[in-house]
Amino acid sequence: MQKSDDDPLPPRPDTSEFLLPGSGLSALLIHGLSGTPYEMRYLGERLAAAGVRVLGVRLQGHARAPEDLGASSHSNWYESVVDGFERLRQFGDPNVVVGLSMGAILAARLAADQREAVAGLVMLAPAFFLPAKTRLALRLMRPARAWGNRVYFSNGDGASSDIHDDDARSIHPGTRLMPLGAALDLVELSDRMRPRLGEVVQPTLLIHSRRDHTCPFERNVDFVMRHLGSADKRTVALEESYHVIAVDSEKHRVAEETLEFVAQFRTTVRARANA
Repeated sequence: MQKSDDDPLPPRPDTSEFLLPGSGLSALLIHGLSGTPYEMRYLGERLAAAGVRVLGVRLQGHARAPEDLGASSHSNWYESVVDGFERLRQFGDPNVVVGLSMGAILAARLAADQREAVAGLVMLAPAFFLPAKTRLALRLMRPARAWGNRVYFSNGDGASSDIHDDDARSIHPGTRLMPLGAALDLVELSDRMRPRLGEVVQPTLLIHSRRDHTCPFERNVDFVMRHLGSADKRTVALEESYHVIAVDSEKHRVAEETLEFVAQFRTTVRARANA
């Protein structure tokens, strides 16, 4: 059926930061590079429906103009994560951290830095390694770092996110341009965090798709599982989704696996309270 000019346009995705009420457990949700809190909202709503308090943080420079992203750095992004974490700590409940792509690297850094203040960690499609050709190209561009905030890569119409589901991809908030500086900052953040994975000792759930074109499955999963310091770690492999798994074809499974994983921390708190 042909769409009429009188048909209403679909609502624009909400890209703002969100705080959803809950008790007994708090979850900090961290989106990826050039992403927005929207890509974590479905998961956040599922967690909140189960009674978990949720903060979907907006990283500095994101959900704004490309120039704003170009003017920020991985240090700024981590400051946003720490600020969000401190907001949740005020509630006095255990805290879990869930990050997607670059957000997973920031989540791992927070777990390493905060130690026992982070009860558990969920890494969704972590971006420790990009495809080999992309990594090589970015490393060759490192001498241009001084001009990184004035050089941009085109993303075409901004709807080229690595998402399998057509409907999800069509409404996903994209960015027209990717600053070279932001891409180089991702590489630097990954380089700095890889040697520190052994410091992450919290129970960890890793969810990654075998069809991820942005962060290759085997390279990232093998590295994380070999170097993570946690004795309690598990991988869930998705078969259909691409990279942005929190909104893609298997987002329901991502939510279910995350809910099952974080439930252990609420159960422990309640058991202690009743002891």
